[in-house]
Amino acid sequence: MDIAGKGLQPHVDPLVKEIKRLDLTENVMELEAYGFTVIPPSKTGITPEWIGRLRDAIIGTVERRGNMDLSDWKTRTTDVPYMGKNWELLREDDVFVEAALQPAGLAMARWLCGQTVSMAGHTMIAKGPTPPERLKNWTGGLHSDLHGVPAGGDICHACNVSILATDYAGADDGPTILVPGSHHAARAPLPEDMKSQVIALEGEAGSIAVWNDFTWHGSTPRKNPGLRLTLVQQYMRSYMRPIHLWREENLAPGQLERYPELRKVLALDHPYPYHEEIERIGEFGWFMQAGTNRFA
Repeated sequence: MDIAGKGLQPHVDPLVKEIKRLDLTENVMELEAYGFTVIPPSKTGITPEWIGRLRDAIIGTVERRGNMDLSDWKTRTTDVPYMGKNWELLREDDVFVEAALQPAGLAMARWLCGQTVSMAGHTMIAKGPTPPERLKNWTGGLHSDLHGVPAGGDICHACNVSILATDYAGADDGPTILVPGSHHAARAPLPEDMKSQVIALEGEAGSIAVWNDFTWHGSTPRKNPGLRLTLVQQYMRSYMRPIHLWREENLAPGQLERYPELRKVLALDHPYPYHEEIERIGEFGWFMQAGTNRFA
């Protein structure tokens, strides 16, 4: 029976159809049951050529902003110094825009946070081998990403959609670790939760890892040489505060013309904080709809 085809639920029906089209039904089930899922390249449609572009863009951005040479990224034996300049990447390369609009990742974000979901922010990770002095005190750092959000409820307020630019093949790669089902607690982990059983995230380059921001997660030390490269993208519901205050001037010339959906994904027409150029009646309709249904 094609329930979505009946057209009685206008907010969720298009999402169900898109998830079926992209063969993501199993991934939605995992998100609901465990709080996270990994979508392989066979489903994401991400090609080795595209992931190579993303990898080059991450490496090039780190090199420019950090004034460093990462030509040894495959064999590097030292960690990458923290730059504090890992955010706001859209101007750097169109591949970051394409990542924000990647169909499988966006479908998962819209399932979790509704069709009015917008990108809260994004950052890049270039993780090298963990220095010995940090290994001694490594705890895994379990946490959730919904800082300041009151505990409770069954609504996903925000989610993580990370694109793996290198393989996550095992614990020695220093992958993300997650606590299955922890999102059902709908709160940050307490001290007694720090010994929860975890699963190391696994996936080949080109995979997309998605998790509810209530899901407890951390990471393991990296023991293998070379860098683990990841693009981390945060999406949020319309009432959440973004990490970046996106404005058109934050984008490279022509990006909105090349990628029309980017305006919606960045919520450039969001009414809050109020600004005088948004005055015409009817422009808030999409925002008002977000308060009527969890999938709107």
